[in-house]
Amino acid sequence: MNENNKIKAGEWFEKARRDFETAKLLLRYGGHPDPVAVFLQQAVEKYLKGYLIARGWKLVKTHDLKLLIDEAKKHDNNFEKFYDLADRLTKHYVDEKYPPMAADVTVEEAKALYAQVEELLKIVK
Repeated sequence: MNENNKIKAGEWFEKARRDFETAKLLLRYGGHPDPVAVFLQQAVEKYLKGYLIARGWKLVKTHDLKLLIDEAKKHDNNFEKFYDLADRLTKHYVDEKYPPMAADVTVEEAKALYAQVEELLKIVK
């Protein structure tokens, strides 16, 4: 990994960490679960971008978690098991932007999503 990619990846990881910590705080202190899912989507997106940039990937401006997982799979096949997580997070992310179509996230679902993101981060880190 070249030094420039390492620095850029670190910047993405720091932003992702903040989003992940925000989701954790919302869960811990009784925040509404809808924004938890949004912050988790953002954290996964940023962690995956950092992971890929560290490996020489040229940044693509996208919110498509499946595309990012496809790219990450080129480096580690363990990412494949997170396609369902990508679908669920993307759905909640989009739903929050278009409220008439939004389905509320339950606290239980938010906790389950959080746990799955923790599993994904074990591969990223």
